[in-house]
Amino acid sequence: MTLSAVRVLAAYFLVFIIIHPAGAAERPSGPVRKLNRALLQAMQGADALGFEGRYKLLAPVLTRVFTFPDMARVSVGRNWHQLSPAQRGRLTDAFAKSSIATFAARFDGYSGERFEVTGERPGLRGAVIVDNRIVKPSGEIVPINYLLRKLDGKWRIVDVFLKARYSELAIKRSEYRSIIKRGGVETLIRKLNEKTIRMKSNGGG
Repeated sequence: MTLSAVRVLAAYFLVFIIIHPAGAAERPSGPVRKLNRALLQAMQGADALGFEGRYKLLAPVLTRVFTFPDMARVSVGRNWHQLSPAQRGRLTDAFAKSSIATFAARFDGYSGERFEVTGERPGLRGAVIVDNRIVKPSGEIVPINYLLRKLDGKWRIVDVFLKARYSELAIKRSEYRSIIKRGGVETLIRKLNEKTIRMKSNGGG
C-alpha cells in the first residue's frame, strides 16, 4: 500500500470516529426521528404500497422503537398479574399487531407534510417527553408527542400523546378495562386480533 493510500485511509477512519464516536449515546429523540422517517416513507409511497405494504414497512421500525410488552402491561393494568405467561405473550402479540396496523391506517397519504422534533423535556421517574409535530403545507401544526424511558440501555417509546395532550395508553387502559370486565382477557385478545384483521381487509379503513 502506498503512503498516499495509507494517508487516505487514516483520514477516513478519523472522520468516521468523529462522526461515530465509540460509545456515543443515542438521545431520547433518536427513536422518534427513526419513526418519523419510516412514517414519511410510508406516506410518500402510500398508494403504491397499499395497507399491507405500509404495515410491512412500519412493523420492524415500530417493534424497535416502541416497547410493546410494557405498553400492553400498562394498558391492562392490574389484570396483567392475573394472566398466565401464555396469555401475556398472546396479548402482547395482539397489542403490537393492532398498534402497527393503526399506524399503517393513519399514515395513508402524502401531500407535502413534514415531521419536526422540537425538543426534549424531563417527564416523571426518569422518563423524557420528546416534543414532535407534523407540519402540513397549509401551515397547520399537529402535535404528536412521545414519552420515552431507558430500558436495557436504550430509549424506547412507551406512550403517544395525540395533540400533545391525550395519552393513548390512558385511553386504551380505560377501553381494555371495560372489555376485560365484561368478557375477560380472552375477549380482549380476540377483539384486538379482529381489529387488525378488519383493517387489513378494508385496506386500513
